[in-house]
Amino acid sequence: MQGQTIVDLHIHSYCSDGTMSPEEILNEAKKNHAEIIAITDHDVLEGSISLVELCAHEDILCIPGVEIDSLFDGLNVHILGYGIDLFDENFMTFVKHCRYCLDEGSVRLIGKMETSIPSVSLKDYTDFQYDRKLGGWKALHYFYAKGLTGFIKEGIKLYPEYGILHTDFNYPSVDEVCREIKKAGGVPILAHPGEVIDPSNHQLFIRKLEKLINLGIEGIECFYPTHSLDITEACLNVCRRNHLLITSGSDCHGSFGKAKIGQMQITLDKLNLGSLISV
Repeated sequence: MQGQTIVDLHIHSYCSDGTMSPEEILNEAKKNHAEIIAITDHDVLEGSISLVELCAHEDILCIPGVEIDSLFDGLNVHILGYGIDLFDENFMTFVKHCRYCLDEGSVRLIGKMETSIPSVSLKDYTDFQYDRKLGGWKALHYFYAKGLTGFIKEGIKLYPEYGILHTDFNYPSVDEVCREIKKAGGVPILAHPGEVIDPSNHQLFIRKLEKLINLGIEGIECFYPTHSLDITEACLNVCRRNHLLITSGSDCHGSFGKAKIGQMQITLDKLNLGSLISV
C-alpha cells in the first residue's frame, strides 16, 4: 500500500447504529478516496462480513473489524478488534453475548418506564419494528414513536434520567475483551480515548492509557475527529514508547452523526498498522 493512502478504520453500518448499508459505505469510501477501511459495528459482525465480501474484487482493502463494549475503572471503554476471524464460532458467541449486554440496558429502561408511563410496555417494545436505515437503535425509535421525545437522539437522555448507566451494564472487562479478540486472531485497539478518559489531567490520562495497555491493548486510535492536537500527540507518544499500533477512524454513522468517511484525510504513512494491512 502507498504511504499517501487514506485510512478510515472506524465506520458503522445499519447493522448496528449507522444509516448506511455496507454497499453504501463502500461507495462512499470510493467517493472520498479512502482505500483502507473497516466496518466496526457495535457488538455485531454482520456488517464487517458483508464489507469484506464486497471489497474482495475492489481496489480497497477492508480490514475485518468490530467495536466491543467493556468496563474499566467505572468507564465504558470501547475496544476495536481488527483482523479477527469473523467466522470463529467462539468469538461469534462472545460478540453476541456483548450485544445482549448492550441491548439489555434498553430492556431495563423500558421496564422502569412502564411502571409510570401507561403507553410503554416491554411487550409493546418487543413487538416494535423500525427502519434500520434511520440509524440509532430500537429504543430511541420506540420513544420517538410514542411521542416521548421530539427527535430520535433525544431518547439518549432518558437512560441516565431513569438511572440506567453504561457502567451498570454487564459488559465484560477490558482484559477479557482483549483476550477474546486475540484468540480470534485479531488485534485489540483502544477506541477514541479522548472521548472516554478525562484528558484534562495529562499525567492521569497517560497513566490510564498505560494501565489499559497492561490489560492487553495493543494499539490506540490516535487520530479521531474530536481529539485535540494535544490528545493526539499524547496517544502517539504512548504508542511509540510502547511499540503499539497507531490507527485512525472517523466513527462515521452516516446521517446519524456528523462524521464522514475519510474526513480527516489521515494517510497510511502517519499510522502503524503492522500486519493488519496484509490480512
